[in-house]
Amino acid sequence: MQDVTPYLDQLVTWRRHLHRHPELSFAEHQTVAYIESELRSELPEAQMRNLTPTSLVVTLDTGRPGPQLGLRADIDALAIQEDRPDLEFASEVPGVMHACGHDGHTAVVMATMLWVRDHLADLTGTITAVFQHAEETPPGGAQEMVATGFFDDFDYMYGFHLWGYQPTGTIDIKEGPASANSDLFRMTIHGRGGHASMPQETTDPVILATQTIQQIQHIVSRRIHPLSPAVVSATWLQAGTDTALNVIPGVAHLGGSIRTMDDDARQLVRQSLEQIAISLQTDPQVRVDLDYVLGYDGVYNDPARTRILRGLAEQHPLTIISEPPMLGGEDFAAFAQRVPSSYVFVGAQEDPEAGGHHTPTFGIDEDSFAIAMALAVDVVRNGPELAAG
Repeated sequence: MQDVTPYLDQLVTWRRHLHRHPELSFAEHQTVAYIESELRSELPEAQMRNLTPTSLVVTLDTGRPGPQLGLRADIDALAIQEDRPDLEFASEVPGVMHACGHDGHTAVVMATMLWVRDHLADLTGTITAVFQHAEETPPGGAQEMVATGFFDDFDYMYGFHLWGYQPTGTIDIKEGPASANSDLFRMTIHGRGGHASMPQETTDPVILATQTIQQIQHIVSRRIHPLSPAVVSATWLQAGTDTALNVIPGVAHLGGSIRTMDDDARQLVRQSLEQIAISLQTDPQVRVDLDYVLGYDGVYNDPARTRILRGLAEQHPLTIISEPPMLGGEDFAAFAQRVPSSYVFVGAQEDPEAGGHHTPTFGIDEDSFAIAMALAVDVVRNGPELAAG
């Protein structure tokens, strides 16, 4: 394993600063300013560019012919109130925290660029750190960055996730599909409200909403092929107010998340939701508004290049695994559709009993940073081979 020890103190310092100062998707202004300021002082020779208002790319050019490599880190946080009173570097922003490890991703890539600076004479081509905004909020920041055309001539992109569901010392490398298509839906049911003592005079949207949630559960169990992984979860239901419990409201809202592994299942789920909405409106007193949001496509790892990456990882004292594709969404897919890519999961479990990703008690094991950085360094050192596939 490449010795990255000289860079780890700085890496941890950067990560803890970012953890204290999280920002939400599309609002990462101070985060980008901090990354740019820190790297300008360390890498005065680097070329820096904001592809969007809250993203940043940082390029080091060796001055010699070679591949164009990209190292991607997502930088946004989540609207979650951190519940880690013991943590000395807990979020200082009420209601916002890094609950998915993006602070670690960012710091690892920043530190990797220091290694690149120190070994530039031994490398070829260009190495670009890609600090991407808005991974957590569809349609996501990756597609905005890709749309600029900046990555059109890249030869290889590398992305990783510090993964709290795997122990430190493991790495999950998948050849081919790595994550699911990730979509959202919102449904508004307009009925006829009235007094709670006279339900016969109403068309109760609350009842219709709860029936709809039951119907939604049948989409996967009765319409999707059993061997095609899919999840449809109703995660939001809102109607009325607790200050008027004697009122049947006129409107109910519901929504949720959809995860599929193939386009046929994706289309079938959408069609099923549309059919449910149509069936509700057979009652002339009911109107349904359905908003189906196409989110992230699934990440597809280039098999040949990911096989090479796996060989590099096997040279480290790590446990290499290959789990089925995760059903989580990941907008790295936008890069992978434009550039041959690999996206891996680096074990970073801090405490098996602690909360997982997107929970108030989430944490990552800082010992995993050395592994994540060493793998990123491997990508840079072996850029020509990875680019060629």
